[in-house]
Amino acid sequence: MAPVSPEAGNILFLIAGGLALFSLRVADLTTIGRPLVWMPLLGLALLGVAFIAGAGTIRGLEGLLPFAPVLAIWPLIMLTRDSQPVDPELIAIFSLIGTAGALAIALNDYLMMGAIRAGASVANPIHFADVALLAGYLSLIGLIYVQSVWRFTFLSGPVLAALAATLSGTRGAVVALVLMAITAVVIAGALRLIKMRVLIAAGVVAAIGLLAGFAAGLGQTTGVQRVMLDIADVMQTGLPTDGSTAIRLSMYQGGLNAFVASPIFGHGPFSFVEAAAASVEAPLFVGAPHLHNDLVDFAASAGILGLIAYGLLMLAPLVEVLRAPPSAKRNGILVVVSTLVAGHFSMGLTNAMFGILTVTVYFAAICVIVGVLVEPSSSNAKTLPEGVQA
Repeated sequence: MAPVSPEAGNILFLIAGGLALFSLRVADLTTIGRPLVWMPLLGLALLGVAFIAGAGTIRGLEGLLPFAPVLAIWPLIMLTRDSQPVDPELIAIFSLIGTAGALAIALNDYLMMGAIRAGASVANPIHFADVALLAGYLSLIGLIYVQSVWRFTFLSGPVLAALAATLSGTRGAVVALVLMAITAVVIAGALRLIKMRVLIAAGVVAAIGLLAGFAAGLGQTTGVQRVMLDIADVMQTGLPTDGSTAIRLSMYQGGLNAFVASPIFGHGPFSFVEAAAASVEAPLFVGAPHLHNDLVDFAASAGILGLIAYGLLMLAPLVEVLRAPPSAKRNGILVVVSTLVAGHFSMGLTNAMFGILTVTVYFAAICVIVGVLVEPSSSNAKTLPEGVQA
């Protein structure tokens, strides 16, 4: 639901997570050693300590509220302990449907409503593009679990997401989709999950698709034009010269200065933007809610403890897969999860991801899905031998 109706999806997820808390039992404490459980909890604990110290009051804990969706990961994973395993095919299908819905919204906004940046009808265009990309690449788990030739349908997920992200005009998402594609191909190749002939065929199809897209006017979309202008600026001057980039660079410099001024605990969740603005001449971002970069936000608001917390949150799903018992599906899951983590990190370099409700909820949902798929007692991963090639 996040790509097409984020508010409703957020509400349902938070309600489900809140109700699931009441299903936790004492016996579930044995699962606290799972990376998807202890890493986010430790990360939030470190943030809590830093926020209290930075704010100088217990009210600093209020800064944890935007991270509340992360608390739902553990109880939601535990919901499957007494039930039948979740069907991974349904997860892939729903992800693909959500991605297709995102593209439908983007096309309607761009072609019918004349919007310069698609997605604004349902969300901030940046967050719209972020979630669309994550949903599109999440749908690739269909390649792992669907055994028929229809599994190749799920290759359309990243393509649909890329089109939606491009129409949104979000430069960070356009860069991220390239990084995610490279990550998926490189890791799948390293694990020998892709035959060379399949890779070559996919490259040819992608090239033909790009040529067809540019012939149809893809080059005239805001996303492509903004990226091309940035590339031209970088080649000429070394940095993009538009106003949006100037604001971000001012934010990053101010955030770095704020971190250096208070490196251990930061300035707390309420004052870090003001601290960043006060440290630079002629700040361009006074009154902004964040500094448009996850690393800078965590560093300025919570110092070194915040950066550690960020690493714990970001790497939790990846460590969960790496620590999972060997199975027929683990390599495939590793490719998908690595791609999602790389994308989340990349998009977080140009805009806040953690702390933004829709994206934080979606990250938590991805963690829940990963936890269910690699559950040791699950029968989700038992058919194909390890290392089977596509």
